[in-house]
Amino acid sequence: MEQFLREYRVGLFVLALLALLGGTSVIIVGEDQQAVIKRMGEPHRVINRFAPGDASGAGIAAKIPLAEQVVWLPRGLVPFSHAGKRLRSADQQWLLVDTDVTYRIIDPVRLVETLGSADKVEDQLKVLLPALLDSELGQRTAGDIARPGAGGANAALLQALDGKTRQYGIQIIDLRIARVSLDEAGLQATYDRMRERHEAAVFAIQTASADDAARITAEAEAEAATRLQQSAAKDPEFYAFFEAMRRYEQMYGDPDRKNTTTIVLPPDSGYLKHFGGK
Repeated sequence: MEQFLREYRVGLFVLALLALLGGTSVIIVGEDQQAVIKRMGEPHRVINRFAPGDASGAGIAAKIPLAEQVVWLPRGLVPFSHAGKRLRSADQQWLLVDTDVTYRIIDPVRLVETLGSADKVEDQLKVLLPALLDSELGQRTAGDIARPGAGGANAALLQALDGKTRQYGIQIIDLRIARVSLDEAGLQATYDRMRERHEAAVFAIQTASADDAARITAEAEAEAATRLQQSAAKDPEFYAFFEAMRRYEQMYGDPDRKNTTTIVLPPDSGYLKHFGGK
């Protein structure tokens, strides 16, 4: 075996080199991929390029080893999320806004020429999107931004962002404000306003309840006085007895005044006669 290898080592080396070159001269392009073939550093051709209504060109393709390189790009829709953008609305509310974007690479050659690779697309979106959000959402109130469609901002932002990304071969398919929330300072201010409104409502209810209680008490006392007067007119002797008993209760019914007052009654007192059963 060693003698065989020594005699045919040159031939084996050549075969290995040819196998290596043959392996690097063939690429497999998937359904969800676009392949830009660069020759001597410049885009030369595109395999499985996206085109509306066009059949897929996925499959096996050839390239020149060493002289040509492949840049892989996605062929389908690509999602991108930009979270936590802090901005001020037209009514001076500081908001945190999350934005969802869906894009597609429609000109792979231009993308390779301008950005170099698909990895740079999100970096470019992170540069372009914040300024557009400030400009567009800054003209709308917090209430409008929180509504579906962000008060028309979604459509305006999509058009504006698409206009800026076409120079990179990118089409913006969809853009929407996914989430809107107040920042920490805004949340605290909102909680303070809610607490103030709650306290004001409680005070108003308590005031109205006290007024109602005073009115009802006054009406009840007036009605009671009227009925007492009517009763007195019908039975003056009983009314006089009732008044005497009430004064007695006022003097001796209060625990704090117990044994502090002395009443001297004559032998023929009505109290004595009543309690004596006479």
